[in-house]
Amino acid sequence: MRERILILQTAYLGDLILSTAFFHAVRKKHPESIIHLVCNSGTEQILDGNSDIDLVIPMDKKRIKKSILGFIAFVKKLRAEKYNIVYAAHFSFRSTLLSFFTGAKTRVGYAESGFSFLHTKTVNRPRLGPHEVEKLFSLIYESKEDYPADRDRRPFLFLNQKDLESFEKAAQTLKIGDSGYILIAPSSLWETKRLPEEKFVSILSLILRKRKETVILIGSKADERIQERILQLLKIEPLKVKERSRLVSLIGRTSLGELSVWIRNAKAIISNDSSPIHFASAFDIPTVMVYGATIPAFGYSTLSSQQRIVEVKDLNCRPCGIHGGNSCPKSHFKCMLDQDPLKIFNSLEEIIR
Repeated sequence: MRERILILQTAYLGDLILSTAFFHAVRKKHPESIIHLVCNSGTEQILDGNSDIDLVIPMDKKRIKKSILGFIAFVKKLRAEKYNIVYAAHFSFRSTLLSFFTGAKTRVGYAESGFSFLHTKTVNRPRLGPHEVEKLFSLIYESKEDYPADRDRRPFLFLNQKDLESFEKAAQTLKIGDSGYILIAPSSLWETKRLPEEKFVSILSLILRKRKETVILIGSKADERIQERILQLLKIEPLKVKERSRLVSLIGRTSLGELSVWIRNAKAIISNDSSPIHFASAFDIPTVMVYGATIPAFGYSTLSSQQRIVEVKDLNCRPCGIHGGNSCPKSHFKCMLDQDPLKIFNSLEEIIR
């Protein structure tokens, strides 16, 4: 009988994308096994076409949190699958409980996770130091020497024909020239991880004046307020009509699959510490990553071969949290307000000359 494996990864979209390198490693280690994945509902689209996973089980996290009956019903669904092994790639106590209640004989998770005593095997998950993919690899490999490297260390995203055709049509409509395009991802779920719109406007102005590429803003519908603010501020920048015509916004206008194609075909991307970084890592796109409240040592930095990390150093208040927050606890926000747009632009120039 084929071994049945469950992976639990119910964190944010960026975490799920990074975890695809782990899914690939699990598939290589257990090539004949049936592998299922539980992920946060709404993120599953990014896994379309991923042959490392046989079945994706979306979990409505909000419902599970609010309803004990909903949690019990979900547990029963998992228990019926009779898994042999569970890998808890997320360190929440909820993931540990889900793992335990599956009844699987082998349940692997982090020693730092909630209710970790319910795992049958635990590994340490250092807060600082290793990249997130290496923390994930530690769940299945005994030695760091066995960790996947090079291409297998980066995320795996798969493009479908529909999204490719959508891209081709949109690129023609937008008249993307032979010079290609640079992506700007100005948002983040957490306010203190966002470079202020004024800074992004200065960066946009520099690119439009000094380079020839089209510049494209990307983000979700939730980022439309940021888009409006950037476009409003850009009106007072000393740009020629032809330069302004090279700015396009796709904020709120792409699915996750379409966004993957836009990122795959970009010359470079500038982004805060947010999920577009991990899309870009999957396709090895030159990346400038801007850090504010968080730090590279948390392990979520870009994995692209051509990269620059820009941060304000020597601030003793950094980091102020693993995810940042919605306001600066020191009320000065120096980690972003002291960022230099020219330095960010120069970093871009260094990776795409």
